[in-house]
Amino acid sequence: MAEEQIKNNKSNSIKYILIFIIFLVIGVGVGIFGASKYLNNKKDNTPEESLPEIKDITNDSVYQETINDLYSIVNTNSFFYNSKGVTLSSLTNDSKLTLLYNYMVSKNMYTKESLNKIDNTMCENGFILDSTNANIPALVCTVYKIKKSDLVNVSGKIYNDKNIDTNNSFSPMNGRSCISSGDTYICGNTAAQSTGSLEIKFDIQKVNLTPDGYIEIYDKGYLADRRAGVDNPNDQYDNYYLHSSDSTAYYYELKSADNLTFKHTFKTDDNTNYYYVGTVVSNE
Repeated sequence: MAEEQIKNNKSNSIKYILIFIIFLVIGVGVGIFGASKYLNNKKDNTPEESLPEIKDITNDSVYQETINDLYSIVNTNSFFYNSKGVTLSSLTNDSKLTLLYNYMVSKNMYTKESLNKIDNTMCENGFILDSTNANIPALVCTVYKIKKSDLVNVSGKIYNDKNIDTNNSFSPMNGRSCISSGDTYICGNTAAQSTGSLEIKFDIQKVNLTPDGYIEIYDKGYLADRRAGVDNPNDQYDNYYLHSSDSTAYYYELKSADNLTFKHTFKTDDNTNYYYVGTVVSNE
């Protein structure tokens, strides 16, 4: 009798344990389901963070001075209007010096001096007289002097890189040379310059400020070809235009829709100074 009671007690204990385990499993399952549903509902009810947007600063007065200064870098050089694109890494040292020269001259960052002639055609350093017209004899050679230290500082501003070689002479344009002389470049005419040039007829369309610190200047237009000796088509038109500096075909009576749009990109290094990154033809 005692043995049978013991067996019944063990059987009841096992039943209770099994019932407890079943309820425990059910409780854990319900708890997991409830927690999962709560987290999913919370996630669904949490508003998504909006991504930073590109800001149109075309007419933003806060950025006007910066925009004008940056645009003066590219809009004084037809070099940038190349349909193949231009990048900072693709610029040679001479190209950088030429672009720096053009920028500094446009900003009057030079001193003008006159060298006395050494004969009827020449001055020192191989520069030629201001005029070779027999009826207007020239007595001097007018030159620009640019401090190399200023050039290096401007390089840091425009290219974010002051590591530029200033030991060699370079020619910023046909018939004009900049001679390295100590801590200065002396720039003057070394040959008769060809008349005319590629006149830049591009205008800003819009300017964007991106969330990652880029300023993108979009401009649209063409280059008016005023170079002497250009073999234009033989027809009744006088004015011929190029979409870009490397175009091989001429256009006339261009409509706005026919012009190319370029995007010039600048990157900030400290939220105040923006330096040149590159230029591409834009589809926008």
